[in-house]
Amino acid sequence: MPDRFAPDAPRERQTIRLSEERLASFREWAENGTARTAAARVRDSEGRTALVQNRWSRGWILPGGAVEPGERPVAAAQREVREETGLEATIENVVVVVDQSYENEAGEAAFSAEYVVYAARAEGEIPSTEQLGVSADEITAARWFETLPERLHDGDLLERYL
Repeated sequence: MPDRFAPDAPRERQTIRLSEERLASFREWAENGTARTAAARVRDSEGRTALVQNRWSRGWILPGGAVEPGERPVAAAQREVREETGLEATIENVVVVVDQSYENEAGEAAFSAEYVVYAARAEGEIPSTEQLGVSADEITAARWFETLPERLHDGDLLERYL
C-alpha cells in the first residue's frame, strides 16, 4: 500500500472479499499502480448531492475512480467527477480515507488500498449518460439527489460522511 494519505483525516476500515477473477482484475493497480482511488461528495448550492451508477456498482455511488501513476488524488477526484457527471467540481478537503483490505473468497489477504473521499462543489445540469464516462457503457445513470437514496453503495460505511 502507498504511504498513508491525509493522516489527520477520519479513517474507516473496509474488507472487500472478491472472487479470484475479480481480484486479478485489480492486482496490477494494487501492486504496480497507485493502490489508491479518489472520489468526491459533490454538492451544489441547493445542497443536492451528485451520484452515479456504473456497470459494476450495486446502487448509487460517489463519482470517483483509480488514481493514475503520477497523478495527485485531488486531481484524480476532479477528473473522475468530470468524466462521470460532466460537472467541473471545485475539490475541497478530505472527508474520509478508507483503508481497504482485499481478500479472496476464502478470506485470505490479497492486497491493500486506500479510498480517499473529498468534499467538492459544482453547479449545473448533469448530461445524459451517453455523454458520460470513458467508455459508452461505463456510466448507467447520473443525477442530483436532494436526499441520499436507499440503494447507496457502501452506504453503511460512508453515509455519515455524506
